[in-house]
Amino acid sequence: VLFRSAEQNDISLNRAILQLLRAGLEAESRKKQRLEEMLRQYRECSDPREAERLGDELGAMIFGR
Repeated sequence: VLFRSAEQNDISLNRAILQLLRAGLEAESRKKQRLEEMLRQYRECSDPREAERLGDELGAMIFGR
């Protein structure tokens, strides 16, 4: 699949691998930022229902559903 994608986009296989790695790193960075934002909201939350919802979301992000 990666080789076919490289051929279709007229790039080398190494370049395709680098693009795939970069996309994965960027996705991990966005996930980390989202997690940090949710943790901040959870810590600052004063509404018990909202805190429970955020706690459930955090648990799902960390441990999976």
